[in-house]
Amino acid sequence: MRGLLAVTALGLALGAGASAGAATDDGFAAFWKTFAAAAGKDDKAALASMTTLSPGLDDNDKPLTFDKVHTALLGPAARKCLAKAKPESEVDGNGDTEYGVFCGHTIYSFSKIGGSWSLTGSGPDD
Repeated sequence: MRGLLAVTALGLALGAGASAGAATDDGFAAFWKTFAAAAGKDDKAALASMTTLSPGLDDNDKPLTFDKVHTALLGPAARKCLAKAKPESEVDGNGDTEYGVFCGHTIYSFSKIGGSWSLTGSGPDD
């Protein structure tokens, strides 16, 4: 009986470790903690460093700058929401994990670019 309990406890411990490791393997949790804190404080320099100016953030305004993204997408209400939001993950058609956050009627998209997580897009919540 004691042997069965030991095996069961070991299996549960290994399973819990695998789950915890899988949840943090992609580095997004650490990125999100930093991004959410920067959004809550409106730390423009930090937010800019965690944003990739890409077509997903472009409203066809040339040239696209972080100041334009900040004004259009990271206003006070959006930052307050982002500071408290819970990201949701999904796997795209290429098998890559992406995260999204819903704030009001806007979806904010986060992707891994060059090995680092970044805000890469936004769009209307259909």
